[in-house]
Amino acid sequence: MAGNPDTRRITIGLVFTVLAMLSFVTVGLLANHLVDRGNPPVVVASYEALFGLALTLGIRARGLRSGRSPVGSGLGWMLGAGVLFALASGSFYTALARLDYSVAAPITGAVPLVSYVFVLLLLRGYERLTLRVVFGATLVVAGVGLIGVAN
Repeated sequence: MAGNPDTRRITIGLVFTVLAMLSFVTVGLLANHLVDRGNPPVVVASYEALFGLALTLGIRARGLRSGRSPVGSGLGWMLGAGVLFALASGSFYTALARLDYSVAAPITGAVPLVSYVFVLLLLRGYERLTLRVVFGATLVVAGVGLIGVAN
């Protein structure tokens, strides 16, 4: 990976994307197990948020001690993202209390398409959508539809 800096940056980005995917799948399976045992979905989501916050603060502790803080305008976006993620987690775990994991999890597979819509609306000029990307997102949603119909 000593070659092109862009190739290295993209490779590292892809590796972290795969790690995030594996993490989300594992969290979903664990949450499904907890909800199936009768734990309230909102409580499970709250603990997830608290552990996530503790982990994030642990990772950022060195940067915070050195006096480097996020840009002021970034704090509002971070707070908004945290609130929306907590809402998404609570909603997903509430769905798991009423649906099988095999039905609820594929629905979240539509996230890439919704992400692309937000890119189109909010990040015009920062992100570029190509026909290949839109086609890939469409395939993901079609796959989610097939899994949903099959279940």
